[in-house]
Amino acid sequence: MKRRQFTAALGVLPLAGPAFAQADDWPQRTVRVVCPFTPGGSQDNIARRLSSKLQDHLGQSFVIDNRSGAGGSIAADNVAKSPPDGYSMLLGGIASHAVAPNLYAKLPYNPFTDLETVAWIGTQPNMLCCHPSFPHDTVTKLIAAAKAEPGKYQYGSSGVGASPSLTMELLKQKTGADLTLISYRGASAAAADVLAGHVPLCIANIDSLMGQVSAGKLKPIATTGAKRAMVAPDTPTLVETVPDLVVTSWSIWAVPAGTPAKVKDKLRAATERALQDSEVIASMRQGGFEPGSNMPILEVDAFIKAEHKRWGEVIRAAGIKPE
Repeated sequence: MKRRQFTAALGVLPLAGPAFAQADDWPQRTVRVVCPFTPGGSQDNIARRLSSKLQDHLGQSFVIDNRSGAGGSIAADNVAKSPPDGYSMLLGGIASHAVAPNLYAKLPYNPFTDLETVAWIGTQPNMLCCHPSFPHDTVTKLIAAAKAEPGKYQYGSSGVGASPSLTMELLKQKTGADLTLISYRGASAAAADVLAGHVPLCIANIDSLMGQVSAGKLKPIATTGAKRAMVAPDTPTLVETVPDLVVTSWSIWAVPAGTPAKVKDKLRAATERALQDSEVIASMRQGGFEPGSNMPILEVDAFIKAEHKRWGEVIRAAGIKPE
């Protein structure tokens, strides 16, 4: 009996053999890395640093495709609807997997069924800063002032559904401090208004503000990680004052559901190798990003589900709606 007839008799799909061969040989052409943010930002920089190393390790080009908007959901949906062949991957994170699914009434994708996690990349804290002349320049002072004069103090941030502004919503819910969000298109615009004296406070991913902090133009009040940031060791964390208030922007690689296991294993191994590279580590840490360790995927997925639940509760309690 010929091989095709034999496999057909067993009920095996004729394409199963070639499909496995393609998975073994992956990648054989350019891989598209979809980034939910505009070029030049902290997450875009992470995607580019890692993509360069993946290209070195795997021998094919990894090209960044920036698709910003709708809290990361445009990029996530694009990858979710791409062929599950390993040639489209997402720089996923808190926006695409935890915030957008709770912020938007109808999403065109499900982060838990349409996408699969491949690798944990790492975390980056936010930083809360003020104008150097602002008198309430510690977490304790700020909370007391915001409770004593509700609504008086404003802070600038990049939008209602972003990690920095959600940090402040969580701070408000945990402490009763009454602070008012002024939404900007980006961290640079918010920082500019603090420097000009129009707004006393701003919060953003740490790399967006460190330049102004290092120049003495902004005064750091706190960072939001579990421990003090390596690039700002003298700046306290929020959790040193407010229990359980740890917030980071975290990043993962995700691919369309159904992507062959051999492809995912190969991508994960190359990513873990890249994250152990001394140049990558130094570059990431310079921007306040802490590269991840080899966290098992089951643990990563459990963390993502916990973050989804956590931010859903914060968003509903605050009555946050998309801008």
